[in-house]
Amino acid sequence: MSERFDVVVAGAGTAGAYASYLLAKAGFKVALLESKSGGEIGVKTCGDGLGLHHVERMSRHITPNPKVFQNRIEGVELISPDERTRLLIRGEGYVLDRFGWGKWLVEEAVRAGAALYEGHTATSPIVENGSVVGVKAVERRTGAAKEFRAKVVIDSSGSAAVLRTKLLGWLISEPLHPEDVSHAYREILYVEEPLENPQYIKIYLDMTVAPGGYWWIFPRNATMLNVGLGIWGVLKQNPRTNYDQYILPRFRVKSKYHIGGGFIPTRRPLKSLVGNGIVALGDAAAAVNPIHGGGIGQALLSAELSSKVITKAFEVGDFSEKTLWEYNLLYMKEWGYRQAQLDVLRLMLQTLDNDDLNFGLSRKILTEDEIYHLAAKGTNISLTDKFRVMMQFIGRPGLLRKLSTSIQYAKEIGDLYLAYPSDRSGLERWHAQVVAKYNEYREKIGLGPLPAA
Repeated sequence: MSERFDVVVAGAGTAGAYASYLLAKAGFKVALLESKSGGEIGVKTCGDGLGLHHVERMSRHITPNPKVFQNRIEGVELISPDERTRLLIRGEGYVLDRFGWGKWLVEEAVRAGAALYEGHTATSPIVENGSVVGVKAVERRTGAAKEFRAKVVIDSSGSAAVLRTKLLGWLISEPLHPEDVSHAYREILYVEEPLENPQYIKIYLDMTVAPGGYWWIFPRNATMLNVGLGIWGVLKQNPRTNYDQYILPRFRVKSKYHIGGGFIPTRRPLKSLVGNGIVALGDAAAAVNPIHGGGIGQALLSAELSSKVITKAFEVGDFSEKTLWEYNLLYMKEWGYRQAQLDVLRLMLQTLDNDDLNFGLSRKILTEDEIYHLAAKGTNISLTDKFRVMMQFIGRPGLLRKLSTSIQYAKEIGDLYLAYPSDRSGLERWHAQVVAKYNEYREKIGLGPLPAA
Protein backbone atom coordinates (compact mmCIF):
# COMPACT_ATOMS: atom_id res chain seq x y z
CA MET A 1 0.00 0.00 0.00
CA SER A 2 1.40 3.39 -1.02
CA GLU A 3 0.03 6.89 -0.43
CA ARG A 4 1.33 10.17 -1.83
CA PHE A 5 1.85 13.48 -0.03
CA ASP A 6 3.86 16.66 -0.35
CA VAL A 7 5.63 16.04 2.95
CA VAL A 8 5.87 12.98 5.20
CA VAL A 9 6.82 13.61 8.83
CA ALA A 10 8.11 10.67 10.88
CA GLY A 11 7.42 11.28 14.55
CA ALA A 12 4.76 13.46 16.19
CA GLY A 13 6.80 14.88 19.05
CA THR A 14 7.24 18.62 19.44
CA ALA A 15 9.37 19.03 16.30
CA GLY A 16 7.31 16.80 14.03
CA ALA A 17 3.91 18.04 15.17
CA TYR A 18 4.92 21.71 14.92
CA ALA A 19 6.48 21.25 11.47
CA SER A 20 3.32 19.44 10.35
CA TYR A 21 1.21 22.33 11.62
CA LEU A 22 3.31 24.97 9.86
CA LEU A 23 3.42 23.10 6.54
CA ALA A 24 -0.24 22.08 6.57
CA LYS A 25 -1.20 25.65 7.40
CA ALA A 26 0.85 26.76 4.38
CA GLY A 27 -1.32 24.53 2.19
CA PHE A 28 0.82 21.42 1.77
CA LYS A 29 -0.50 17.87 1.94
CA VAL A 30 1.19 16.45 5.03
CA ALA A 31 1.27 12.94 6.50
CA LEU A 32 2.23 12.79 10.18
CA LEU A 33 3.31 9.29 11.27
CA GLU A 34 3.34 8.46 14.97
CA SER A 35 4.10 5.08 16.49
CA LYS A 36 1.96 5.82 19.55
CA SER A 37 -1.82 5.78 19.33
CA GLY A 38 -4.86 6.92 21.28
CA GLY A 39 -4.10 8.20 24.75
CA GLU A 40 -0.38 7.47 24.30
CA ILE A 41 0.02 10.36 21.84
CA GLY A 42 1.95 13.18 23.47
CA VAL A 43 3.35 11.00 26.25
CA LYS A 44 7.10 11.47 26.53
CA THR A 45 9.74 11.31 29.24
CA CYS A 46 11.03 14.86 29.52
CA GLY A 47 12.18 17.53 31.93
CA ASP A 48 9.14 19.59 30.86
CA GLY A 49 10.84 23.01 30.97
CA LEU A 50 10.51 25.66 28.24
CA GLY A 51 11.96 29.17 28.19
CA LEU A 52 9.65 32.14 27.75
CA HIS A 53 11.54 33.35 24.67
CA HIS A 54 10.69 30.10 22.87
CA VAL A 55 7.00 30.56 23.68
CA GLU A 56 7.09 34.15 22.46
CA ARG A 57 8.70 33.12 19.18
CA MET A 58 6.21 30.30 18.69
CA SER A 59 3.37 32.75 19.30
CA ARG A 60 4.15 34.46 15.99
CA HIS A 61 2.75 31.37 14.25
CA ILE A 62 0.31 29.77 16.68
CA THR A 63 -1.49 30.83 19.86
CA PRO A 64 -0.35 28.49 22.65
CA ASN A 65 -3.00 26.77 24.72
CA PRO A 66 -2.64 28.26 28.23
CA LYS A 67 -3.78 24.98 29.80
CA VAL A 68 -0.46 23.32 28.93
CA PHE A 69 1.54 25.76 31.08
CA GLN A 70 1.41 24.33 34.59
CA ASN A 71 3.87 26.59 36.38
CA ARG A 72 5.38 29.98 35.57
CA ILE A 73 9.11 29.88 36.34
CA GLU A 74 11.16 32.90 37.41
CA GLY A 75 14.58 31.28 37.24
CA VAL A 76 16.90 28.50 38.34
CA GLU A 77 18.55 27.71 41.65
CA LEU A 78 22.00 26.25 40.88
CA ILE A 79 23.12 24.23 43.90
CA SER A 80 26.65 23.09 44.75
CA PRO A 81 27.49 19.45 45.58
CA ASP A 82 27.77 20.25 49.31
CA GLU A 83 24.51 22.25 49.03
CA ARG A 84 26.06 25.18 50.88
CA THR A 85 25.97 27.46 47.86
CA ARG A 86 22.85 28.35 45.89
CA LEU A 87 23.11 30.73 42.96
CA LEU A 88 19.86 32.28 41.81
CA ILE A 89 19.85 32.66 38.02
CA ARG A 90 16.98 34.75 36.70
CA GLY A 91 15.21 33.58 33.55
CA GLU A 92 11.52 33.27 32.82
CA GLY A 93 9.82 30.18 31.47
CA TYR A 94 7.31 27.44 32.15
CA VAL A 95 7.06 23.90 33.39
CA LEU A 96 4.71 22.21 30.95
CA ASP A 97 2.05 19.61 31.21
CA ARG A 98 4.21 17.74 28.71
CA PHE A 99 1.55 15.19 27.78
CA GLY A 100 -1.06 17.91 27.31
CA TRP A 101 1.46 19.94 25.28
CA GLY A 102 2.15 17.02 22.95
CA LYS A 103 -1.52 16.24 22.41
CA TRP A 104 -2.33 19.91 21.79
CA LEU A 105 0.38 20.28 19.11
CA VAL A 106 -0.80 17.15 17.29
CA GLU A 107 -4.41 18.37 17.42
CA GLU A 108 -3.36 21.72 15.97
CA ALA A 109 -1.49 19.98 13.15
CA VAL A 110 -4.58 17.92 12.30
CA ARG A 111 -6.81 20.99 12.55
CA ALA A 112 -4.49 22.73 10.06
CA GLY A 113 -4.98 19.84 7.63
CA ALA A 114 -2.25 17.30 8.37
CA ALA A 115 -3.29 13.64 8.10
CA LEU A 116 -2.37 11.81 11.32
CA TYR A 117 -1.43 8.14 11.02
CA GLU A 118 -1.33 7.06 14.64
CA GLY A 119 0.04 3.64 15.47
CA HIS A 120 2.34 3.81 12.42
CA THR A 121 6.05 3.27 13.04
CA ALA A 122 8.46 4.62 10.44
CA THR A 123 11.11 1.98 9.76
CA SER A 124 13.28 3.24 6.90
CA PRO A 125 13.53 5.83 4.13
CA ILE A 126 12.64 4.99 0.54
CA VAL A 127 15.54 5.97 -1.71
CA GLU A 128 15.34 6.19 -5.48
CA ASN A 129 17.91 7.72 -7.84
CA GLY A 130 19.90 9.14 -4.95
CA SER A 131 17.00 10.90 -3.26
CA VAL A 132 14.68 10.11 -0.38
CA VAL A 133 11.19 9.85 -1.88
CA GLY A 134 9.22 8.46 1.02
CA VAL A 135 9.05 6.38 4.17
CA LYS A 136 8.40 2.73 4.87
CA ALA A 137 6.23 2.15 7.92
CA VAL A 138 4.47 -0.59 9.82
CA GLU A 139 0.99 -0.28 11.24
CA ARG A 140 1.36 -1.58 14.79
CA ARG A 141 -2.18 -2.91 15.17
CA THR A 142 -2.17 -5.13 12.08
CA GLY A 143 1.53 -5.48 11.29
CA ALA A 144 0.81 -4.27 7.76
CA ALA A 145 3.68 -2.72 5.81
CA LYS A 146 2.94 0.63 4.18
CA GLU A 147 4.68 3.21 2.05
CA PHE A 148 4.19 6.97 2.29
CA ARG A 149 5.69 8.82 -0.67
CA ALA A 150 6.47 12.53 -0.75
CA LYS A 151 8.69 15.24 -2.20
CA VAL A 152 10.27 15.84 1.22
CA VAL A 153 10.65 13.58 4.25
CA ILE A 154 11.15 14.94 7.77
CA ASP A 155 12.96 12.77 10.29
CA SER A 156 11.62 13.85 13.68
CA SER A 157 11.79 10.35 15.15
CA GLY A 158 13.64 11.35 18.31
CA SER A 159 17.13 10.47 19.51
CA ALA A 160 17.14 7.18 17.61
CA ALA A 161 16.83 9.09 14.29
CA VAL A 162 15.55 5.97 12.55
CA LEU A 163 15.53 7.49 9.07
CA ARG A 164 18.67 9.62 8.72
CA THR A 165 20.93 7.01 10.34
CA LYS A 166 19.96 4.46 7.67
CA LEU A 167 21.24 6.66 4.83
CA LEU A 168 24.74 5.19 5.04
CA GLY A 169 27.35 7.30 3.30
CA TRP A 170 25.18 10.43 3.33
CA LEU A 171 26.30 13.51 5.26
CA ILE A 172 23.08 13.49 7.26
CA SER A 173 23.69 9.94 8.54
CA GLU A 174 26.41 10.95 11.03
CA PRO A 175 26.00 8.54 13.97
CA LEU A 176 26.03 9.37 17.66
CA HIS A 177 29.04 8.09 19.57
CA PRO A 178 28.37 6.91 23.16
CA GLU A 179 30.22 10.03 24.31
CA ASP A 180 27.64 12.15 22.47
CA VAL A 181 24.70 11.22 24.68
CA SER A 182 23.40 11.58 28.20
CA HIS A 183 21.26 8.95 29.90
CA ALA A 184 18.36 10.23 31.97
CA TYR A 185 15.74 8.89 34.35
CA ARG A 186 12.91 10.86 35.91
CA GLU A 187 9.71 10.48 37.89
CA ILE A 188 6.78 12.85 38.29
CA LEU A 189 5.88 12.70 41.95
CA TYR A 190 3.11 13.91 44.23
CA VAL A 191 4.84 14.75 47.52
CA GLU A 192 3.53 15.41 51.01
CA GLU A 193 5.78 18.33 51.90
CA PRO A 194 5.45 21.43 49.65
CA LEU A 195 8.61 22.48 47.84
CA GLU A 196 10.07 25.79 48.94
CA ASN A 197 10.03 28.45 46.19
CA PRO A 198 8.31 26.39 43.47
CA GLN A 199 8.75 29.29 41.06
CA TYR A 200 12.38 28.21 40.68
CA ILE A 201 13.73 25.10 38.97
CA LYS A 202 16.37 23.38 41.14
CA ILE A 203 19.58 22.14 39.49
CA TYR A 204 21.91 20.12 41.73
CA LEU A 205 25.50 19.62 40.59
CA ASP A 206 26.92 16.44 42.12
CA MET A 207 29.37 14.20 40.30
CA THR A 208 28.59 11.31 42.65
CA VAL A 209 24.85 11.36 42.03
CA ALA A 210 24.97 12.41 38.37
CA PRO A 211 28.47 11.97 36.88
CA GLY A 212 29.07 14.55 34.16
CA GLY A 213 25.54 15.89 34.52
CA TYR A 214 23.16 17.01 37.25
CA TRP A 215 19.96 16.11 39.04
CA TRP A 216 16.88 18.31 39.05
CA ILE A 217 13.53 19.31 40.45
CA PHE A 218 11.16 20.88 37.92
CA PRO A 219 8.07 21.85 39.96
CA ARG A 220 4.65 21.69 38.28
CA ASN A 221 3.42 23.12 41.53
CA ALA A 222 4.58 22.94 45.15
CA THR A 223 3.57 19.29 45.57
CA MET A 224 3.79 17.89 42.03
CA LEU A 225 7.42 17.60 41.00
CA ASN A 226 9.37 16.37 37.99
CA VAL A 227 12.48 14.87 39.63
CA GLY A 228 15.30 13.17 37.77
CA LEU A 229 18.94 13.03 36.75
CA GLY A 230 21.15 12.85 33.69
CA ILE A 231 24.44 10.96 33.42
CA TRP A 232 26.81 11.82 30.60
CA GLY A 233 28.61 9.58 28.16
CA VAL A 234 29.50 5.91 28.14
CA LEU A 235 27.02 4.34 30.55
CA LYS A 236 28.88 2.97 33.59
CA GLN A 237 26.14 3.64 36.15
CA ASN A 238 22.42 3.04 35.88
CA PRO A 239 20.64 6.39 36.28
CA ARG A 240 17.65 4.71 37.94
CA THR A 241 19.91 3.04 40.50
CA ASN A 242 21.43 6.41 41.40
CA TYR A 243 17.97 7.97 41.49
CA ASP A 244 16.67 5.33 43.90
CA GLN A 245 19.77 5.52 46.08
CA TYR A 246 20.47 9.24 46.29
CA ILE A 247 17.41 11.22 45.24
CA LEU A 248 14.13 9.48 45.98
CA PRO A 249 14.80 9.14 49.75
CA ARG A 250 14.75 12.95 50.00
CA PHE A 251 11.00 13.03 49.34
CA ARG A 252 7.92 11.83 51.19
CA VAL A 253 6.08 10.48 48.17
CA LYS A 254 2.29 10.21 48.14
CA SER A 255 2.10 8.73 44.64
CA LYS A 256 3.83 8.66 41.26
CA TYR A 257 2.18 10.14 38.18
CA HIS A 258 4.68 8.86 35.59
CA ILE A 259 8.13 7.30 35.40
CA GLY A 260 10.50 6.91 32.48
CA GLY A 261 13.99 7.20 31.07
CA GLY A 262 15.91 7.49 27.85
CA PHE A 263 18.96 8.95 26.17
CA ILE A 264 19.51 12.47 24.87
CA PRO A 265 22.06 13.71 22.32
CA THR A 266 24.28 16.26 24.08
CA ARG A 267 26.97 17.32 21.63
CA ARG A 268 28.01 19.79 18.95
CA PRO A 269 25.73 20.15 15.90
CA LEU A 270 25.67 17.40 13.32
CA LYS A 271 27.80 17.96 10.25
CA SER A 272 24.63 18.38 8.13
CA LEU A 273 20.89 18.26 8.82
CA VAL A 274 19.85 17.73 5.20
CA GLY A 275 20.10 15.32 2.27
CA ASN A 276 18.37 14.93 -1.06
CA GLY A 277 14.69 14.96 -0.13
CA ILE A 278 15.17 14.77 3.65
CA VAL A 279 15.73 17.00 6.68
CA ALA A 280 16.19 16.15 10.37
CA LEU A 281 14.58 18.01 13.28
CA GLY A 282 14.65 18.11 17.06
CA ASP A 283 16.36 15.25 18.88
CA ALA A 284 16.80 13.40 15.57
CA ALA A 285 19.00 16.34 14.53
CA ALA A 286 20.82 16.38 17.91
CA ALA A 287 19.34 19.87 18.35
CA VAL A 288 19.62 19.83 22.14
CA ASN A 289 21.27 22.17 24.63
CA PRO A 290 24.48 20.27 25.52
CA ILE A 291 24.68 21.79 29.00
CA HIS A 292 21.25 21.02 30.40
CA GLY A 293 19.81 18.62 27.82
CA GLY A 294 16.72 20.74 27.14
CA GLY A 295 15.33 20.19 23.66
CA ILE A 296 11.74 21.49 23.43
CA GLY A 297 12.76 25.00 22.38
CA GLN A 298 15.24 23.68 19.82
CA ALA A 299 12.57 21.31 18.47
CA LEU A 300 10.31 24.31 17.86
CA LEU A 301 13.14 26.27 16.24
CA SER A 302 14.26 23.47 13.93
CA ALA A 303 10.64 22.90 12.85
CA GLU A 304 10.20 26.59 12.06
CA LEU A 305 13.47 26.96 10.13
CA SER A 306 13.08 23.75 8.13
CA SER A 307 9.46 24.55 7.23
CA LYS A 308 10.58 27.88 5.82
CA VAL A 309 13.20 26.16 3.63
CA ILE A 310 10.83 23.37 2.56
CA THR A 311 8.29 25.97 1.47
CA LYS A 312 10.96 27.60 -0.70
CA ALA A 313 11.86 24.22 -2.17
CA PHE A 314 8.28 23.76 -3.34
CA GLU A 315 8.33 27.24 -4.87
CA VAL A 316 11.28 26.29 -7.08
CA GLY A 317 10.34 22.62 -7.49
CA ASP A 318 13.73 21.38 -6.31
CA PHE A 319 14.08 19.16 -3.22
CA SER A 320 17.77 18.37 -3.53
CA GLU A 321 20.37 18.71 -0.81
CA LYS A 322 21.59 21.87 -2.56
CA THR A 323 18.22 23.60 -2.14
CA LEU A 324 17.62 22.29 1.38
CA TRP A 325 21.13 23.37 2.45
CA GLU A 326 19.72 26.74 3.51
CA TYR A 327 18.26 24.98 6.55
CA ASN A 328 21.83 24.19 7.65
CA LEU A 329 22.79 27.83 7.28
CA LEU A 330 19.78 29.14 9.20
CA TYR A 331 20.24 26.57 11.95
CA MET A 332 23.93 27.32 12.47
CA LYS A 333 23.27 31.06 12.54
CA GLU A 334 20.30 30.88 14.91
CA TRP A 335 21.38 28.12 17.30
CA GLY A 336 24.14 25.84 16.00
CA TYR A 337 27.01 28.19 16.86
CA ARG A 338 25.72 28.56 20.42
CA GLN A 339 25.17 24.81 20.66
CA ALA A 340 28.83 24.33 19.73
CA GLN A 341 29.94 26.92 22.31
CA LEU A 342 27.90 25.22 25.02
CA ASP A 343 29.30 21.85 24.01
CA VAL A 344 32.80 23.19 24.63
CA LEU A 345 31.75 24.28 28.11
CA ARG A 346 30.07 20.88 28.69
CA LEU A 347 33.35 19.09 28.02
CA MET A 348 35.15 21.29 30.53
CA LEU A 349 32.47 20.80 33.21
CA GLN A 350 32.77 17.05 32.83
CA THR A 351 36.44 17.22 33.82
CA LEU A 352 35.60 18.83 37.19
CA ASP A 353 35.02 17.04 40.48
CA ASN A 354 32.83 18.01 43.41
CA ASP A 355 35.67 19.90 45.11
CA ASP A 356 36.14 22.04 42.00
CA LEU A 357 32.41 22.73 41.78
CA ASN A 358 32.10 23.60 45.48
CA PHE A 359 35.09 25.93 45.22
CA GLY A 360 33.97 27.64 42.03
CA LEU A 361 30.35 28.16 43.06
CA SER A 362 31.13 29.30 46.62
CA ARG A 363 33.54 31.96 45.38
CA LYS A 364 31.30 33.00 42.49
CA ILE A 365 34.06 32.58 39.94
CA LEU A 366 31.12 33.03 37.57
CA THR A 367 28.33 35.32 38.74
CA GLU A 368 24.65 34.53 38.30
CA ASP A 369 24.43 36.96 35.39
CA GLU A 370 27.49 35.45 33.70
CA ILE A 371 26.11 31.92 34.07
CA TYR A 372 22.79 33.05 32.56
CA HIS A 373 24.62 34.73 29.69
CA LEU A 374 26.67 31.62 28.99
CA ALA A 375 23.63 29.32 29.10
CA ALA A 376 21.27 31.53 27.12
CA LYS A 377 23.41 33.61 24.79
CA GLY A 378 26.80 31.98 24.37
CA THR A 379 30.27 33.00 25.47
CA ASN A 380 31.89 36.35 25.98
CA ILE A 381 35.63 36.37 25.33
CA SER A 382 36.08 39.13 27.94
CA LEU A 383 35.59 36.46 30.61
CA THR A 384 39.06 35.13 29.83
CA ASP A 385 40.51 38.47 30.94
CA LYS A 386 38.54 38.19 34.18
CA PHE A 387 39.96 34.72 34.85
CA ARG A 388 43.53 35.89 34.17
CA VAL A 389 43.13 38.59 36.82
CA MET A 390 41.49 36.21 39.29
CA MET A 391 44.32 33.69 38.97
CA GLN A 392 46.58 36.17 40.75
CA PHE A 393 44.34 36.38 43.81
CA ILE A 394 42.36 33.13 44.16
CA GLY A 395 43.61 29.60 44.82
CA ARG A 396 43.22 26.79 42.31
CA PRO A 397 44.85 28.54 39.34
CA GLY A 398 44.51 25.29 37.41
CA LEU A 399 40.71 25.52 37.62
CA LEU A 400 40.71 29.14 36.52
CA ARG A 401 43.09 28.35 33.69
CA LYS A 402 40.74 25.57 32.54
CA LEU A 403 37.76 27.95 32.64
CA SER A 404 39.69 30.61 30.74
CA THR A 405 40.74 28.06 28.11
CA SER A 406 37.17 26.85 27.66
CA ILE A 407 35.80 30.37 27.16
CA GLN A 408 38.50 31.09 24.58
CA TYR A 409 37.87 27.90 22.61
CA ALA A 410 34.11 28.27 22.85
CA LYS A 411 34.43 31.62 21.14
CA GLU A 412 36.75 30.24 18.44
CA ILE A 413 34.62 27.15 17.77
CA GLY A 414 31.43 29.21 17.78
CA ASP A 415 32.99 31.46 15.15
CA LEU A 416 33.77 28.40 13.03
CA TYR A 417 30.10 27.40 13.10
CA LEU A 418 29.08 30.94 12.14
CA ALA A 419 31.34 30.42 9.11
CA TYR A 420 29.51 27.21 8.12
CA PRO A 421 30.00 26.67 4.35
CA SER A 422 27.35 27.99 2.00
CA ASP A 423 27.29 24.72 0.05
CA ARG A 424 28.56 21.17 0.20
CA SER A 425 31.81 21.90 -1.64
CA GLY A 426 33.38 23.61 1.36
CA LEU A 427 32.12 21.20 4.01
CA GLU A 428 35.02 18.77 4.34
CA ARG A 429 37.60 21.52 4.72
CA TRP A 430 35.41 23.29 7.26
CA HIS A 431 34.74 20.11 9.21
CA ALA A 432 38.44 19.30 9.35
CA GLN A 433 39.01 22.72 10.94
CA VAL A 434 36.29 22.01 13.53
CA VAL A 435 37.76 18.62 14.42
CA ALA A 436 41.27 20.04 14.68
CA LYS A 437 40.12 22.85 16.96
CA TYR A 438 38.13 20.46 19.15
CA ASN A 439 41.10 18.09 19.46
CA GLU A 440 43.41 20.97 20.35
CA TYR A 441 41.00 22.07 23.07
CA ARG A 442 40.37 18.58 24.41
CA GLU A 443 44.08 17.99 24.79
CA LYS A 444 44.44 21.20 26.82
CA ILE A 445 41.73 20.21 29.31
CA GLY A 446 42.96 16.64 29.66
CA LEU A 447 40.59 14.74 27.35
CA GLY A 448 41.59 12.53 24.44
CA PRO A 449 40.80 13.35 20.82
CA LEU A 450 37.25 13.26 19.50
CA PRO A 451 36.15 9.63 19.38
CA ALA A 452 35.78 8.03 15.97
CA ALA A 453 32.16 7.46 14.98
